[in-house]
Amino acid sequence: MKYEIYGIKFRKLRKQQHLSLKQAAEGVTSRQTLGNWELGKGDMDFTKVLLLLRKIHVQPIDFLENSVSEYLRQITGEISSMYVNDQTDNLHQYAQHALNVNHDNVKDKIAFFRACVACNYLLDLTGKDLMNKSDKLRLNSFFNKVQNEDEHWYYEDVYFFGNTQSVLNARKIYELAYSLNYYAKGHSTSNKEWTTAVLNTLINALFVLVKKDIDLARRLDLILSENLNLTSDIYSFEKIRFNFMHNLIEYIFTQNNAKILRQFEFLQFENLIDLESGFRTAYDQVNEIYFHKD
Repeated sequence: MKYEIYGIKFRKLRKQQHLSLKQAAEGVTSRQTLGNWELGKGDMDFTKVLLLLRKIHVQPIDFLENSVSEYLRQITGEISSMYVNDQTDNLHQYAQHALNVNHDNVKDKIAFFRACVACNYLLDLTGKDLMNKSDKLRLNSFFNKVQNEDEHWYYEDVYFFGNTQSVLNARKIYELAYSLNYYAKGHSTSNKEWTTAVLNTLINALFVLVKKDIDLARRLDLILSENLNLTSDIYSFEKIRFNFMHNLIEYIFTQNNAKILRQFEFLQFENLIDLESGFRTAYDQVNEIYFHKD
């Protein structure tokens, strides 16, 4: 990144934490390169900036404004397009190629990220899982580090979790959602993009658990019901989604779909057609899984 302001801003934060140039640069870049960047005299690769921010425990989404979310959307944009347009053959080829690239260069984190996200969406669309045991161990290892080493969730970790849930087992999804929920509760922020990402990732985890393990889904639902703060109108979309997931879980145990049907009527009345369509798809999936209804 060439923007002089970022290097200067990083230098100020580093000094506040009493970290030397050598300590901050270790394992990421050279002391000289970091020093030049801090003085506005050099460039710094974006991925290295993210690693440097981890060293000083600063959320990239706050430090770099919208740069992080835009960066992540760029590296997964092609995958998202194939998924949305139901291009299963193209997505299969992309996922297999990404895995091959990753296997040839295990140090390439972006290749690994792309491979996992592509495999996640392919599995969601087709039920076909391309990831081998070693791939999944590496993915679990990544999240274990988030959970166990510093218990610090960065925006890119939330994004990665939200886009790999289909290829994780139910227990891991529950553990990560539990961890993320309590991290977010203890680290409040005014950053709407961060909060929205956390809320939607937790709600998505709830639905994936509904399809994988209903008992864990119910446990997570109870935790989120007590902890999610959805009182603000700016999170009305997330509140609607969470209420639907809650009603879906209740339906599975009671087989009473009255609340779900009322929610469909509400969405129709409010002309939220896309949201209603997504909910109906989820409802159909649940009927097929638990009640064998086509």
